[in-house]
Amino acid sequence: MRIAIYGGTFDPIHIAHLIIAEYAFAELSLDKLIFIPSFSPPHKLSVPMTSPNHRLHMVKLAIAENPKLNVSDFEIIKQGTSFTVDTLIHFSGHFHVQKKDLYLLVGADNLLDFHLWKDPEEIVRLAQIAVANRPSFTLSNARLTDYVVVGAPLLDISASMIRKRMQQKKSVRYLVPPKVEEYILQHGLYQ
Repeated sequence: MRIAIYGGTFDPIHIAHLIIAEYAFAELSLDKLIFIPSFSPPHKLSVPMTSPNHRLHMVKLAIAENPKLNVSDFEIIKQGTSFTVDTLIHFSGHFHVQKKDLYLLVGADNLLDFHLWKDPEEIVRLAQIAVANRPSFTLSNARLTDYVVVGAPLLDISASMIRKRMQQKKSVRYLVPPKVEEYILQHGLYQ
């Protein structure tokens, strides 16, 4: 079984996340791709975030109609600071997979500070790193050189842009799945 772990705050999940997941699924010949909303990412400890349960629910709504995609509440149930290495240890053991069959899917921006993550050597020992390019980021600046690139289209869409549009009372239609937009409005998120 070939698995990819796709972690992040997903605050909110948007179409670029979903397109990256779809491309990664095909290009990496995956059997399972698992979105893992973080409880408290170490690089965003001082940044206000939407509650983990709202973020988890939005991911569930976004992927509900795609049987190839899954979501796990592992980091949310675990609580505390969400370290990628701990999540990979858990999932490699849970699915009994070795590095050749386990991918960590990250955005190109994450490679720039990958060396600062908790135990980056263990991360690359456990999983192959799959990188999705992002606009305005160049992979040539990354210290990590052992990775595979997922060739998803470059969409200049970010969760922070969506939150800002919501605060300005602007439309986010087509930036997030319709059910996610409905959930955001229903719960008054990002107002």
